Amino acid sequence: MPTTDGADTEPPDDLEDAIGAIYGGSLDEFVAGRDGLARELRAAGRRDDAAAVRKLAKPRRLAWALDAAVLAEPARFEAVDAAAAALADAHSGSDVREATNALRAAARSLADAASERAAASGGAALDQSELVPAVLAVAADPEALATLRAGRLVDVPSAGAFGAFAPGPAGAGAASSRAKRDDDAGAAAAAERESPAASGRPAAGRRPATAREAKVAERAAAQAEARYETARARAGEAADAAEQAAAELAAAEDRRRSAQRDVEAARERLDGARHDARRAAAEAQEAEDAAREARGARAEWG
Repeated sequence: MPTTDGADTEPPDDLEDAIGAIYGGSLDEFVAGRDGLARELRAAGRRDDAAAVRKLAKPRRLAWALDAAVLAEPARFEAVDAAAAALADAHSGSDVREATNALRAAARSLADAASERAAASGGAALDQSELVPAVLAVAADPEALATLRAGRLVDVPSAGAFGAFAPGPAGAGAASSRAKRDDDAGAAAAAERESPAASGRPAAGRRPATAREAKVAERAAAQAEARYETARARAGEAADAAEQAAAELAAAEDRRRSAQRDVEAARERLDGARHDARRAAAEAQEAEDAAREARGARAEWG
């Protein structure tokens, strides 16, 4: 942890680790730790780093508790990140239900770690009714999710696409904290009304679609369109291949018929040549016989 008394000390070698220690440390000591690190960097001649550190904003308590939890137990964050991605990519009702359950479980796990960090700091207590909606709101916001991964979340965004999966406020009845299930549509098997603690406003019927939900729907539509275009391209390629194969078959048939005609013609020529050869042999034999008779007659007549 950087010093806070202005002593002339060496700044840390790993600036990212030092900043992580400030965000993961006591919230009450955040400003002192940040300013002390900036002084150390400035004294070491690292003016740009010092200016960047000086601009680090002190997080609100909810955001700080999540930062501290992620920095202490990053595996719990990775579970939230993976579940959020799975839910955003889910298509069928069963996939949505499975991803929803996984996201809720991961959000509760990270919320437990954040609650423990808040309790250990001695500050105001934080419970699941505040932390779980906060985790889900971050999970629905890609920019906030990336910031939390680094342990530098400053504030929790308003509840987004996944805020519907947060539990209602303590003591609220199921009718006031959950919206009607929409299994027939298969799009949100466990959709609930937003918690007032998550959104910062009173529940007033079903919540409107958010930018994240629109983005998820747009992504699903784009994926469906891409699958259609791919299938259409493959169908076109298959049709072209079939047409080419048909043309090659027709050409092969033509070659076969032409070769058959050539075979027949060659067979006819062979038969003719054999016939001619036999006739020539017979004629040669007759000529030889005649020549023999002629020689015999000449010898006899002396």
